[in-house]
Amino acid sequence: MATVPGIDVSYWNSGIDWPKVRATGQRFVFIKATEGDYYADPTFDDNWVGAKSAGLLRGAYHFFRANVDPKRQAKKFIDSVKSMKDNGELPSVLDLETHDGQAKDRIIARAKTWLDEVENAFGKKPIIYSGQYFLQDYFSEAGGGPPGWAKDYPLWLAQYPNVYVEGSQPYLPRGWFKWTFWQYSEKGRLNGINASVDLNVFNGTLEELYKFAGAKITTGPDKKEKTHKVKAGDTFESIANAYGVTVRELVSANPQLLRTGDSLTVPVAVAIPNEDGDSSGSPGGGGSSSTPARTYTVKSGDTLYAIAVKFNTTVAAIAAENNIKNVNRISVGQVLRIP
Repeated sequence: MATVPGIDVSYWNSGIDWPKVRATGQRFVFIKATEGDYYADPTFDDNWVGAKSAGLLRGAYHFFRANVDPKRQAKKFIDSVKSMKDNGELPSVLDLETHDGQAKDRIIARAKTWLDEVENAFGKKPIIYSGQYFLQDYFSEAGGGPPGWAKDYPLWLAQYPNVYVEGSQPYLPRGWFKWTFWQYSEKGRLNGINASVDLNVFNGTLEELYKFAGAKITTGPDKKEKTHKVKAGDTFESIANAYGVTVRELVSANPQLLRTGDSLTVPVAVAIPNEDGDSSGSPGGGGSSSTPARTYTVKSGDTLYAIAVKFNTTVAAIAAENNIKNVNRISVGQVLRIP
């Protein structure tokens, strides 16, 4: 069976080097936005922008509190995501983990209210995230299965063998017959993240993942490429990390041996707009390839991720254009060339 790897992150994974994460082969990420009606994750903005710049498909998630008014929770989440002027590609996620002392019929009713509010706001049916036993104990009706309407929602199931073996599948809760995402480890280690991270797979091919997200894989004239002149000490791995692509993608584009002075074709990872157009808010909508290089002077509070989104390009592309070794270190007054 085909699967696609991805991760989910929150405050506990702050300081992520997104091009390096993309270079490990991750294709999607779910990012914590809010919890209850009182908490907004302080790393959401940087993670949202950084993941897009590295070319990952993104979805935002909300940690649900069953003892808090669901409409207030939905508003907190909707306002947080909409403040980014970019709703992402994947559907929003309702994270069901705690009962907060509430009876299951109340949990079910309140969850449905949140789901309805968020679907109305973004036009996509959200994903339900939970574990097998929570769904069986706190999200089931008299017959032992979920409410009838729940089967219309994609299921993201948490179940931890901690190692994914090709062809393996999680055990489904009673009454559920299909999973869309599987969080199979909470102890993953990835290049670019200095803490344990949750590892996931999508149940399908890469093409099916993009279709599920309502996005397109760039091909043909829209596919962005750069060239890299090989320097002494370069390896396929170091070049892949610098540009935010996998070693396999780089080698596939350059089957020759790596020799100093050679020019490599680099299939730079790019953020993929939704089917209905680019939601980034960038002016110009991506002009022709003959547009001359631009410059930008770094201001206080700028990050390379935010600058990349502003100019509809990638962190890796700006870093390569300006010979930036550490994408988290730019200085006020620095003049950047924008490819």
